[in-house]
Amino acid sequence: MLFKFMSIDRKGKKQGGFSVLEVLVTILVLSGFLLGSLQATVLATLLRVQAQDKQDAANWLQQDLELVRYQAFLLDNPTEASGLTPTKANACSGSTYGQRLQDFIDGVYASTATVTVNTKSYNVTRTYTNSGNILRIAYLVEYGTTHPRYKGSGANNTLAELSTEVIPNAALSCS
Repeated sequence: MLFKFMSIDRKGKKQGGFSVLEVLVTILVLSGFLLGSLQATVLATLLRVQAQDKQDAANWLQQDLELVRYQAFLLDNPTEASGLTPTKANACSGSTYGQRLQDFIDGVYASTATVTVNTKSYNVTRTYTNSGNILRIAYLVEYGTTHPRYKGSGANNTLAELSTEVIPNAALSCS
């Protein structure tokens, strides 16, 4: 049921409408809702942009890990890679597969790189830790100096960190 507020003028006639106070309260309430909606929209946009940056970094890290897996495949199949011994007996003796994989990767990829994805630059640092036949790789992705969200040197520009382990299949055949 809707109610219509009526007022009575000096002559006793009823007049319909809202008072100035009611109009001001309505404007205030609507302004609050609009400001809250705008704030939520700005926050959603900010989070979407940050998520896109993290997705770009994750895609690049995935590509890099696929290249490392390929290098591990070359160790599994010595006839595919030049300079590696083709026999299992020779391949299982001497240095560990983790060390050989690290040496092989070091020869192909730099441990630090500036990567450009969608016209935005990121600095990627790889840290290798060799533990027997396991090679641990830790990635640190930071905003590059030309990235719009770069905060300056000395500031926290870290976007993502990832740590993984690589075990060549050939290492499992050595016992």
